[in-house]
Amino acid sequence: MEASSNSRLNVLSGTTNSMGTSAGQNREKLLAVVAAMVIVGAVVFGVVINPQLKERKLRLARMHQLQLKLTRMKGDLLIKDRIDDAYSQIEPLITGNGTEHQEISLLTRELNNLYSRLNVKIRSVKILPTVTEDFYRRLSIKIEMTGHIRDILKFVSLVETYPNPIRIEQFGVKAREIADDIQSSFLITKVVSKSQIPG
Repeated sequence: MEASSNSRLNVLSGTTNSMGTSAGQNREKLLAVVAAMVIVGAVVFGVVINPQLKERKLRLARMHQLQLKLTRMKGDLLIKDRIDDAYSQIEPLITGNGTEHQEISLLTRELNNLYSRLNVKIRSVKILPTVTEDFYRRLSIKIEMTGHIRDILKFVSLVETYPNPIRIEQFGVKAREIADDIQSSFLITKVVSKSQIPG
């Protein structure tokens, strides 16, 4: 009886050993499969996925830079359009196609044509220095005259309604001893194109 129970123990022990060995082998196989899968996953990630992720990141960065550049270009176009609109509004006011001397001569002739029709006495005509801006020049002449208030006001009206862009910038008046006669001074300006200066 003792021998049969020993043999049973041996059989059980052998079965347990073979089961332990078989379970150990299964674990090893499972670990080998998992390790192989991890290695294959790492290789796939390193060879296929990672370069694609880097490429996508570069494309997104390039796209972002292009969007910024496009936004800046749109802003520049809006500014250019505003400048063009502003210039188109003042362009009709800018005349002139000659040198500074020619333009001053033309302005003095235009003013002479205006006040020569009136009963006024010119006391002085003084040409002031030309002011040069970005794309135009402002010519200035100071005129002092005396005459009847009606003729002085008529001169103001003629200058203000003159088709060329002549403006009265300053206007001073002094009374005289003679009734209705006044002494007046005017600072008259005209805007002419800078871009059309020869040379």
